[in-house]
Amino acid sequence: MTTCLNPVSAIQTVSCILSKDMVLYFRPATFTQRKDFMNLSEIWRYPVKSLTGQSMDRVVLNPGMGLPHDRRWALARPDGQAATNTDWHPKSQFYVMVREYGLAELKCQFNDLSGLFSLEGPNGLKASGNLASPEGRAEIEAAVATHLGLSTDKRPVLKEAQKIGYFDTTEGPVSLLNMASLRILEDTIGQSIDPKRFRMNFYVEGAEAWCEPKWLGKRVRIGKTVVLHVTENTGRCKATHVNPATGELDLKILHAIKHNFGHTNMGVYAKVIEGGLIQPNDEIEILE
Repeated sequence: MTTCLNPVSAIQTVSCILSKDMVLYFRPATFTQRKDFMNLSEIWRYPVKSLTGQSMDRVVLNPGMGLPHDRRWALARPDGQAATNTDWHPKSQFYVMVREYGLAELKCQFNDLSGLFSLEGPNGLKASGNLASPEGRAEIEAAVATHLGLSTDKRPVLKEAQKIGYFDTTEGPVSLLNMASLRILEDTIGQSIDPKRFRMNFYVEGAEAWCEPKWLGKRVRIGKTVVLHVTENTGRCKATHVNPATGELDLKILHAIKHNFGHTNMGVYAKVIEGGLIQPNDEIEILE
């Protein structure tokens, strides 16, 4: 039997002869990175439609529902049907950022446990109230009216959804934003874009840019138990032109997407078909 006296040399020369009919081969380790690995980087909800969102460190989803408290309330126009009932209505029935750009200037917080909603705006504007009480809603309604310069007869009515939230579509109460698509758009226009312009629930990392149409009609697993069914593309509106930090119209997002990519979509809507707990860094898998 032959002994290998110099293992380092043996590794360098790939093989070390141990016997006349036995050769030990050393092969450099190789690692193949999964090209389809995706993960959930951020979770956002928007308790009052068109007002500030909140980043979540975890959330429990239930079948057929959106995120807890997401778009649960909306600022209805007093002269529309949305002011008198809780059915689904198009966004034209509400005070929304696509027309009331100044809503972006209001910085809001919502406490799940207490139901307390608070906001701050320019010129020292502050208000807080429990959205479960008429008095609390009145405080917020008055503050928004003051900020937007609305007359008494135009004062918004804070309405609470009774089923799912006041989303822009009836086809999916949760939404996914492909961060790779956003970065391609940033590179194209040469400017950074705050993803909060798009007001999406789930930020997805690790996907190919503009692959979202391939998700349509498919199921998406997030974490261990949650499964979504992707229903439709998220068509964008001019609310994306509004800077979420300043309320200024500073980027023509719709024109940039249409001119460079031939559509006006960014992200997709989905329905929850299997519920459970999810949190940032959970793996995302497209199921065939």
